[in-house]
Amino acid sequence: MLSRALKMAFWVCYDHLGKLMLANLVWALALAIPGSVALASLVSGVPGVQLLIGLPLGIFTVGIVLPITTAGLAHMAKILIETRDGAVRDLFTGMRLYWRRAAGLGLLGLLTAACLLTSTWFYLAKLGGPIAWLGYILSALALWVLLFVLLMGLFLLPCLVQKRAGIVETIRVTALLVLDNPLYSLGLAIQCVALTALTMVLLPLFFFFYGSAATVTVSSAYEMLSRKYARLQYQAETGTTLSPTAHIRVVGGSGTAIVDETQDDYLNRGFRDFLFPWKG
Repeated sequence: MLSRALKMAFWVCYDHLGKLMLANLVWALALAIPGSVALASLVSGVPGVQLLIGLPLGIFTVGIVLPITTAGLAHMAKILIETRDGAVRDLFTGMRLYWRRAAGLGLLGLLTAACLLTSTWFYLAKLGGPIAWLGYILSALALWVLLFVLLMGLFLLPCLVQKRAGIVETIRVTALLVLDNPLYSLGLAIQCVALTALTMVLLPLFFFFYGSAATVTVSSAYEMLSRKYARLQYQAETGTTLSPTAHIRVVGGSGTAIVDETQDDYLNRGFRDFLFPWKG
């Protein structure tokens, strides 16, 4: 399933590279402008500047700007996957529709990660002597929970724009997805880490491709999961056995149609289509 998600992400990026690069530039500048000021303040060595400018601006950038702009990218990716068409204005539409919930998820996620990182350090450093073993156990537990939260974070914004649910429901769904698909989630995380590492080596990718590529990848992965569970739900409700490549599509807002992935253009192209796209 992960290979199909990555294939879908590749062809979405390939087909819509220009608009995704432009949307990525908007995303990157929105992060780089406050983020660079926050970073400069934090490394200034002046406690007052670090506390009054660096820390608040860093929290604003990571906890508010990043999730809001990424929600816009996720909405754009959703449109590209579902309709095979879209525009950069979909980025701004997504930001307008989901900015409150995205900011709430971002701040909550940042607070949770900070608490878990602090707990990992605290239990390891402060519980010594005869109860050092307890410190190791609690620290390891906090670290595992942090990993789980980070894996949830991959699906939070795609889930938000797909389900249009509230913060609590979005968190609940993503937690269940990771619990039910741990290896799939871990494999997706490895792909995102690899893309991040490549971007750190080739910094211009951050401004022209990184955000869009990462968001399209996690959105494609979420799309594969949504198709999987829609198929399972349909089979449970109707008693019908469907092909593993079949998925359910809503038609006219209420009806459903069974669509096989052999009809999905994003999943049925190969290297020849990459070399000779005009022959498709």
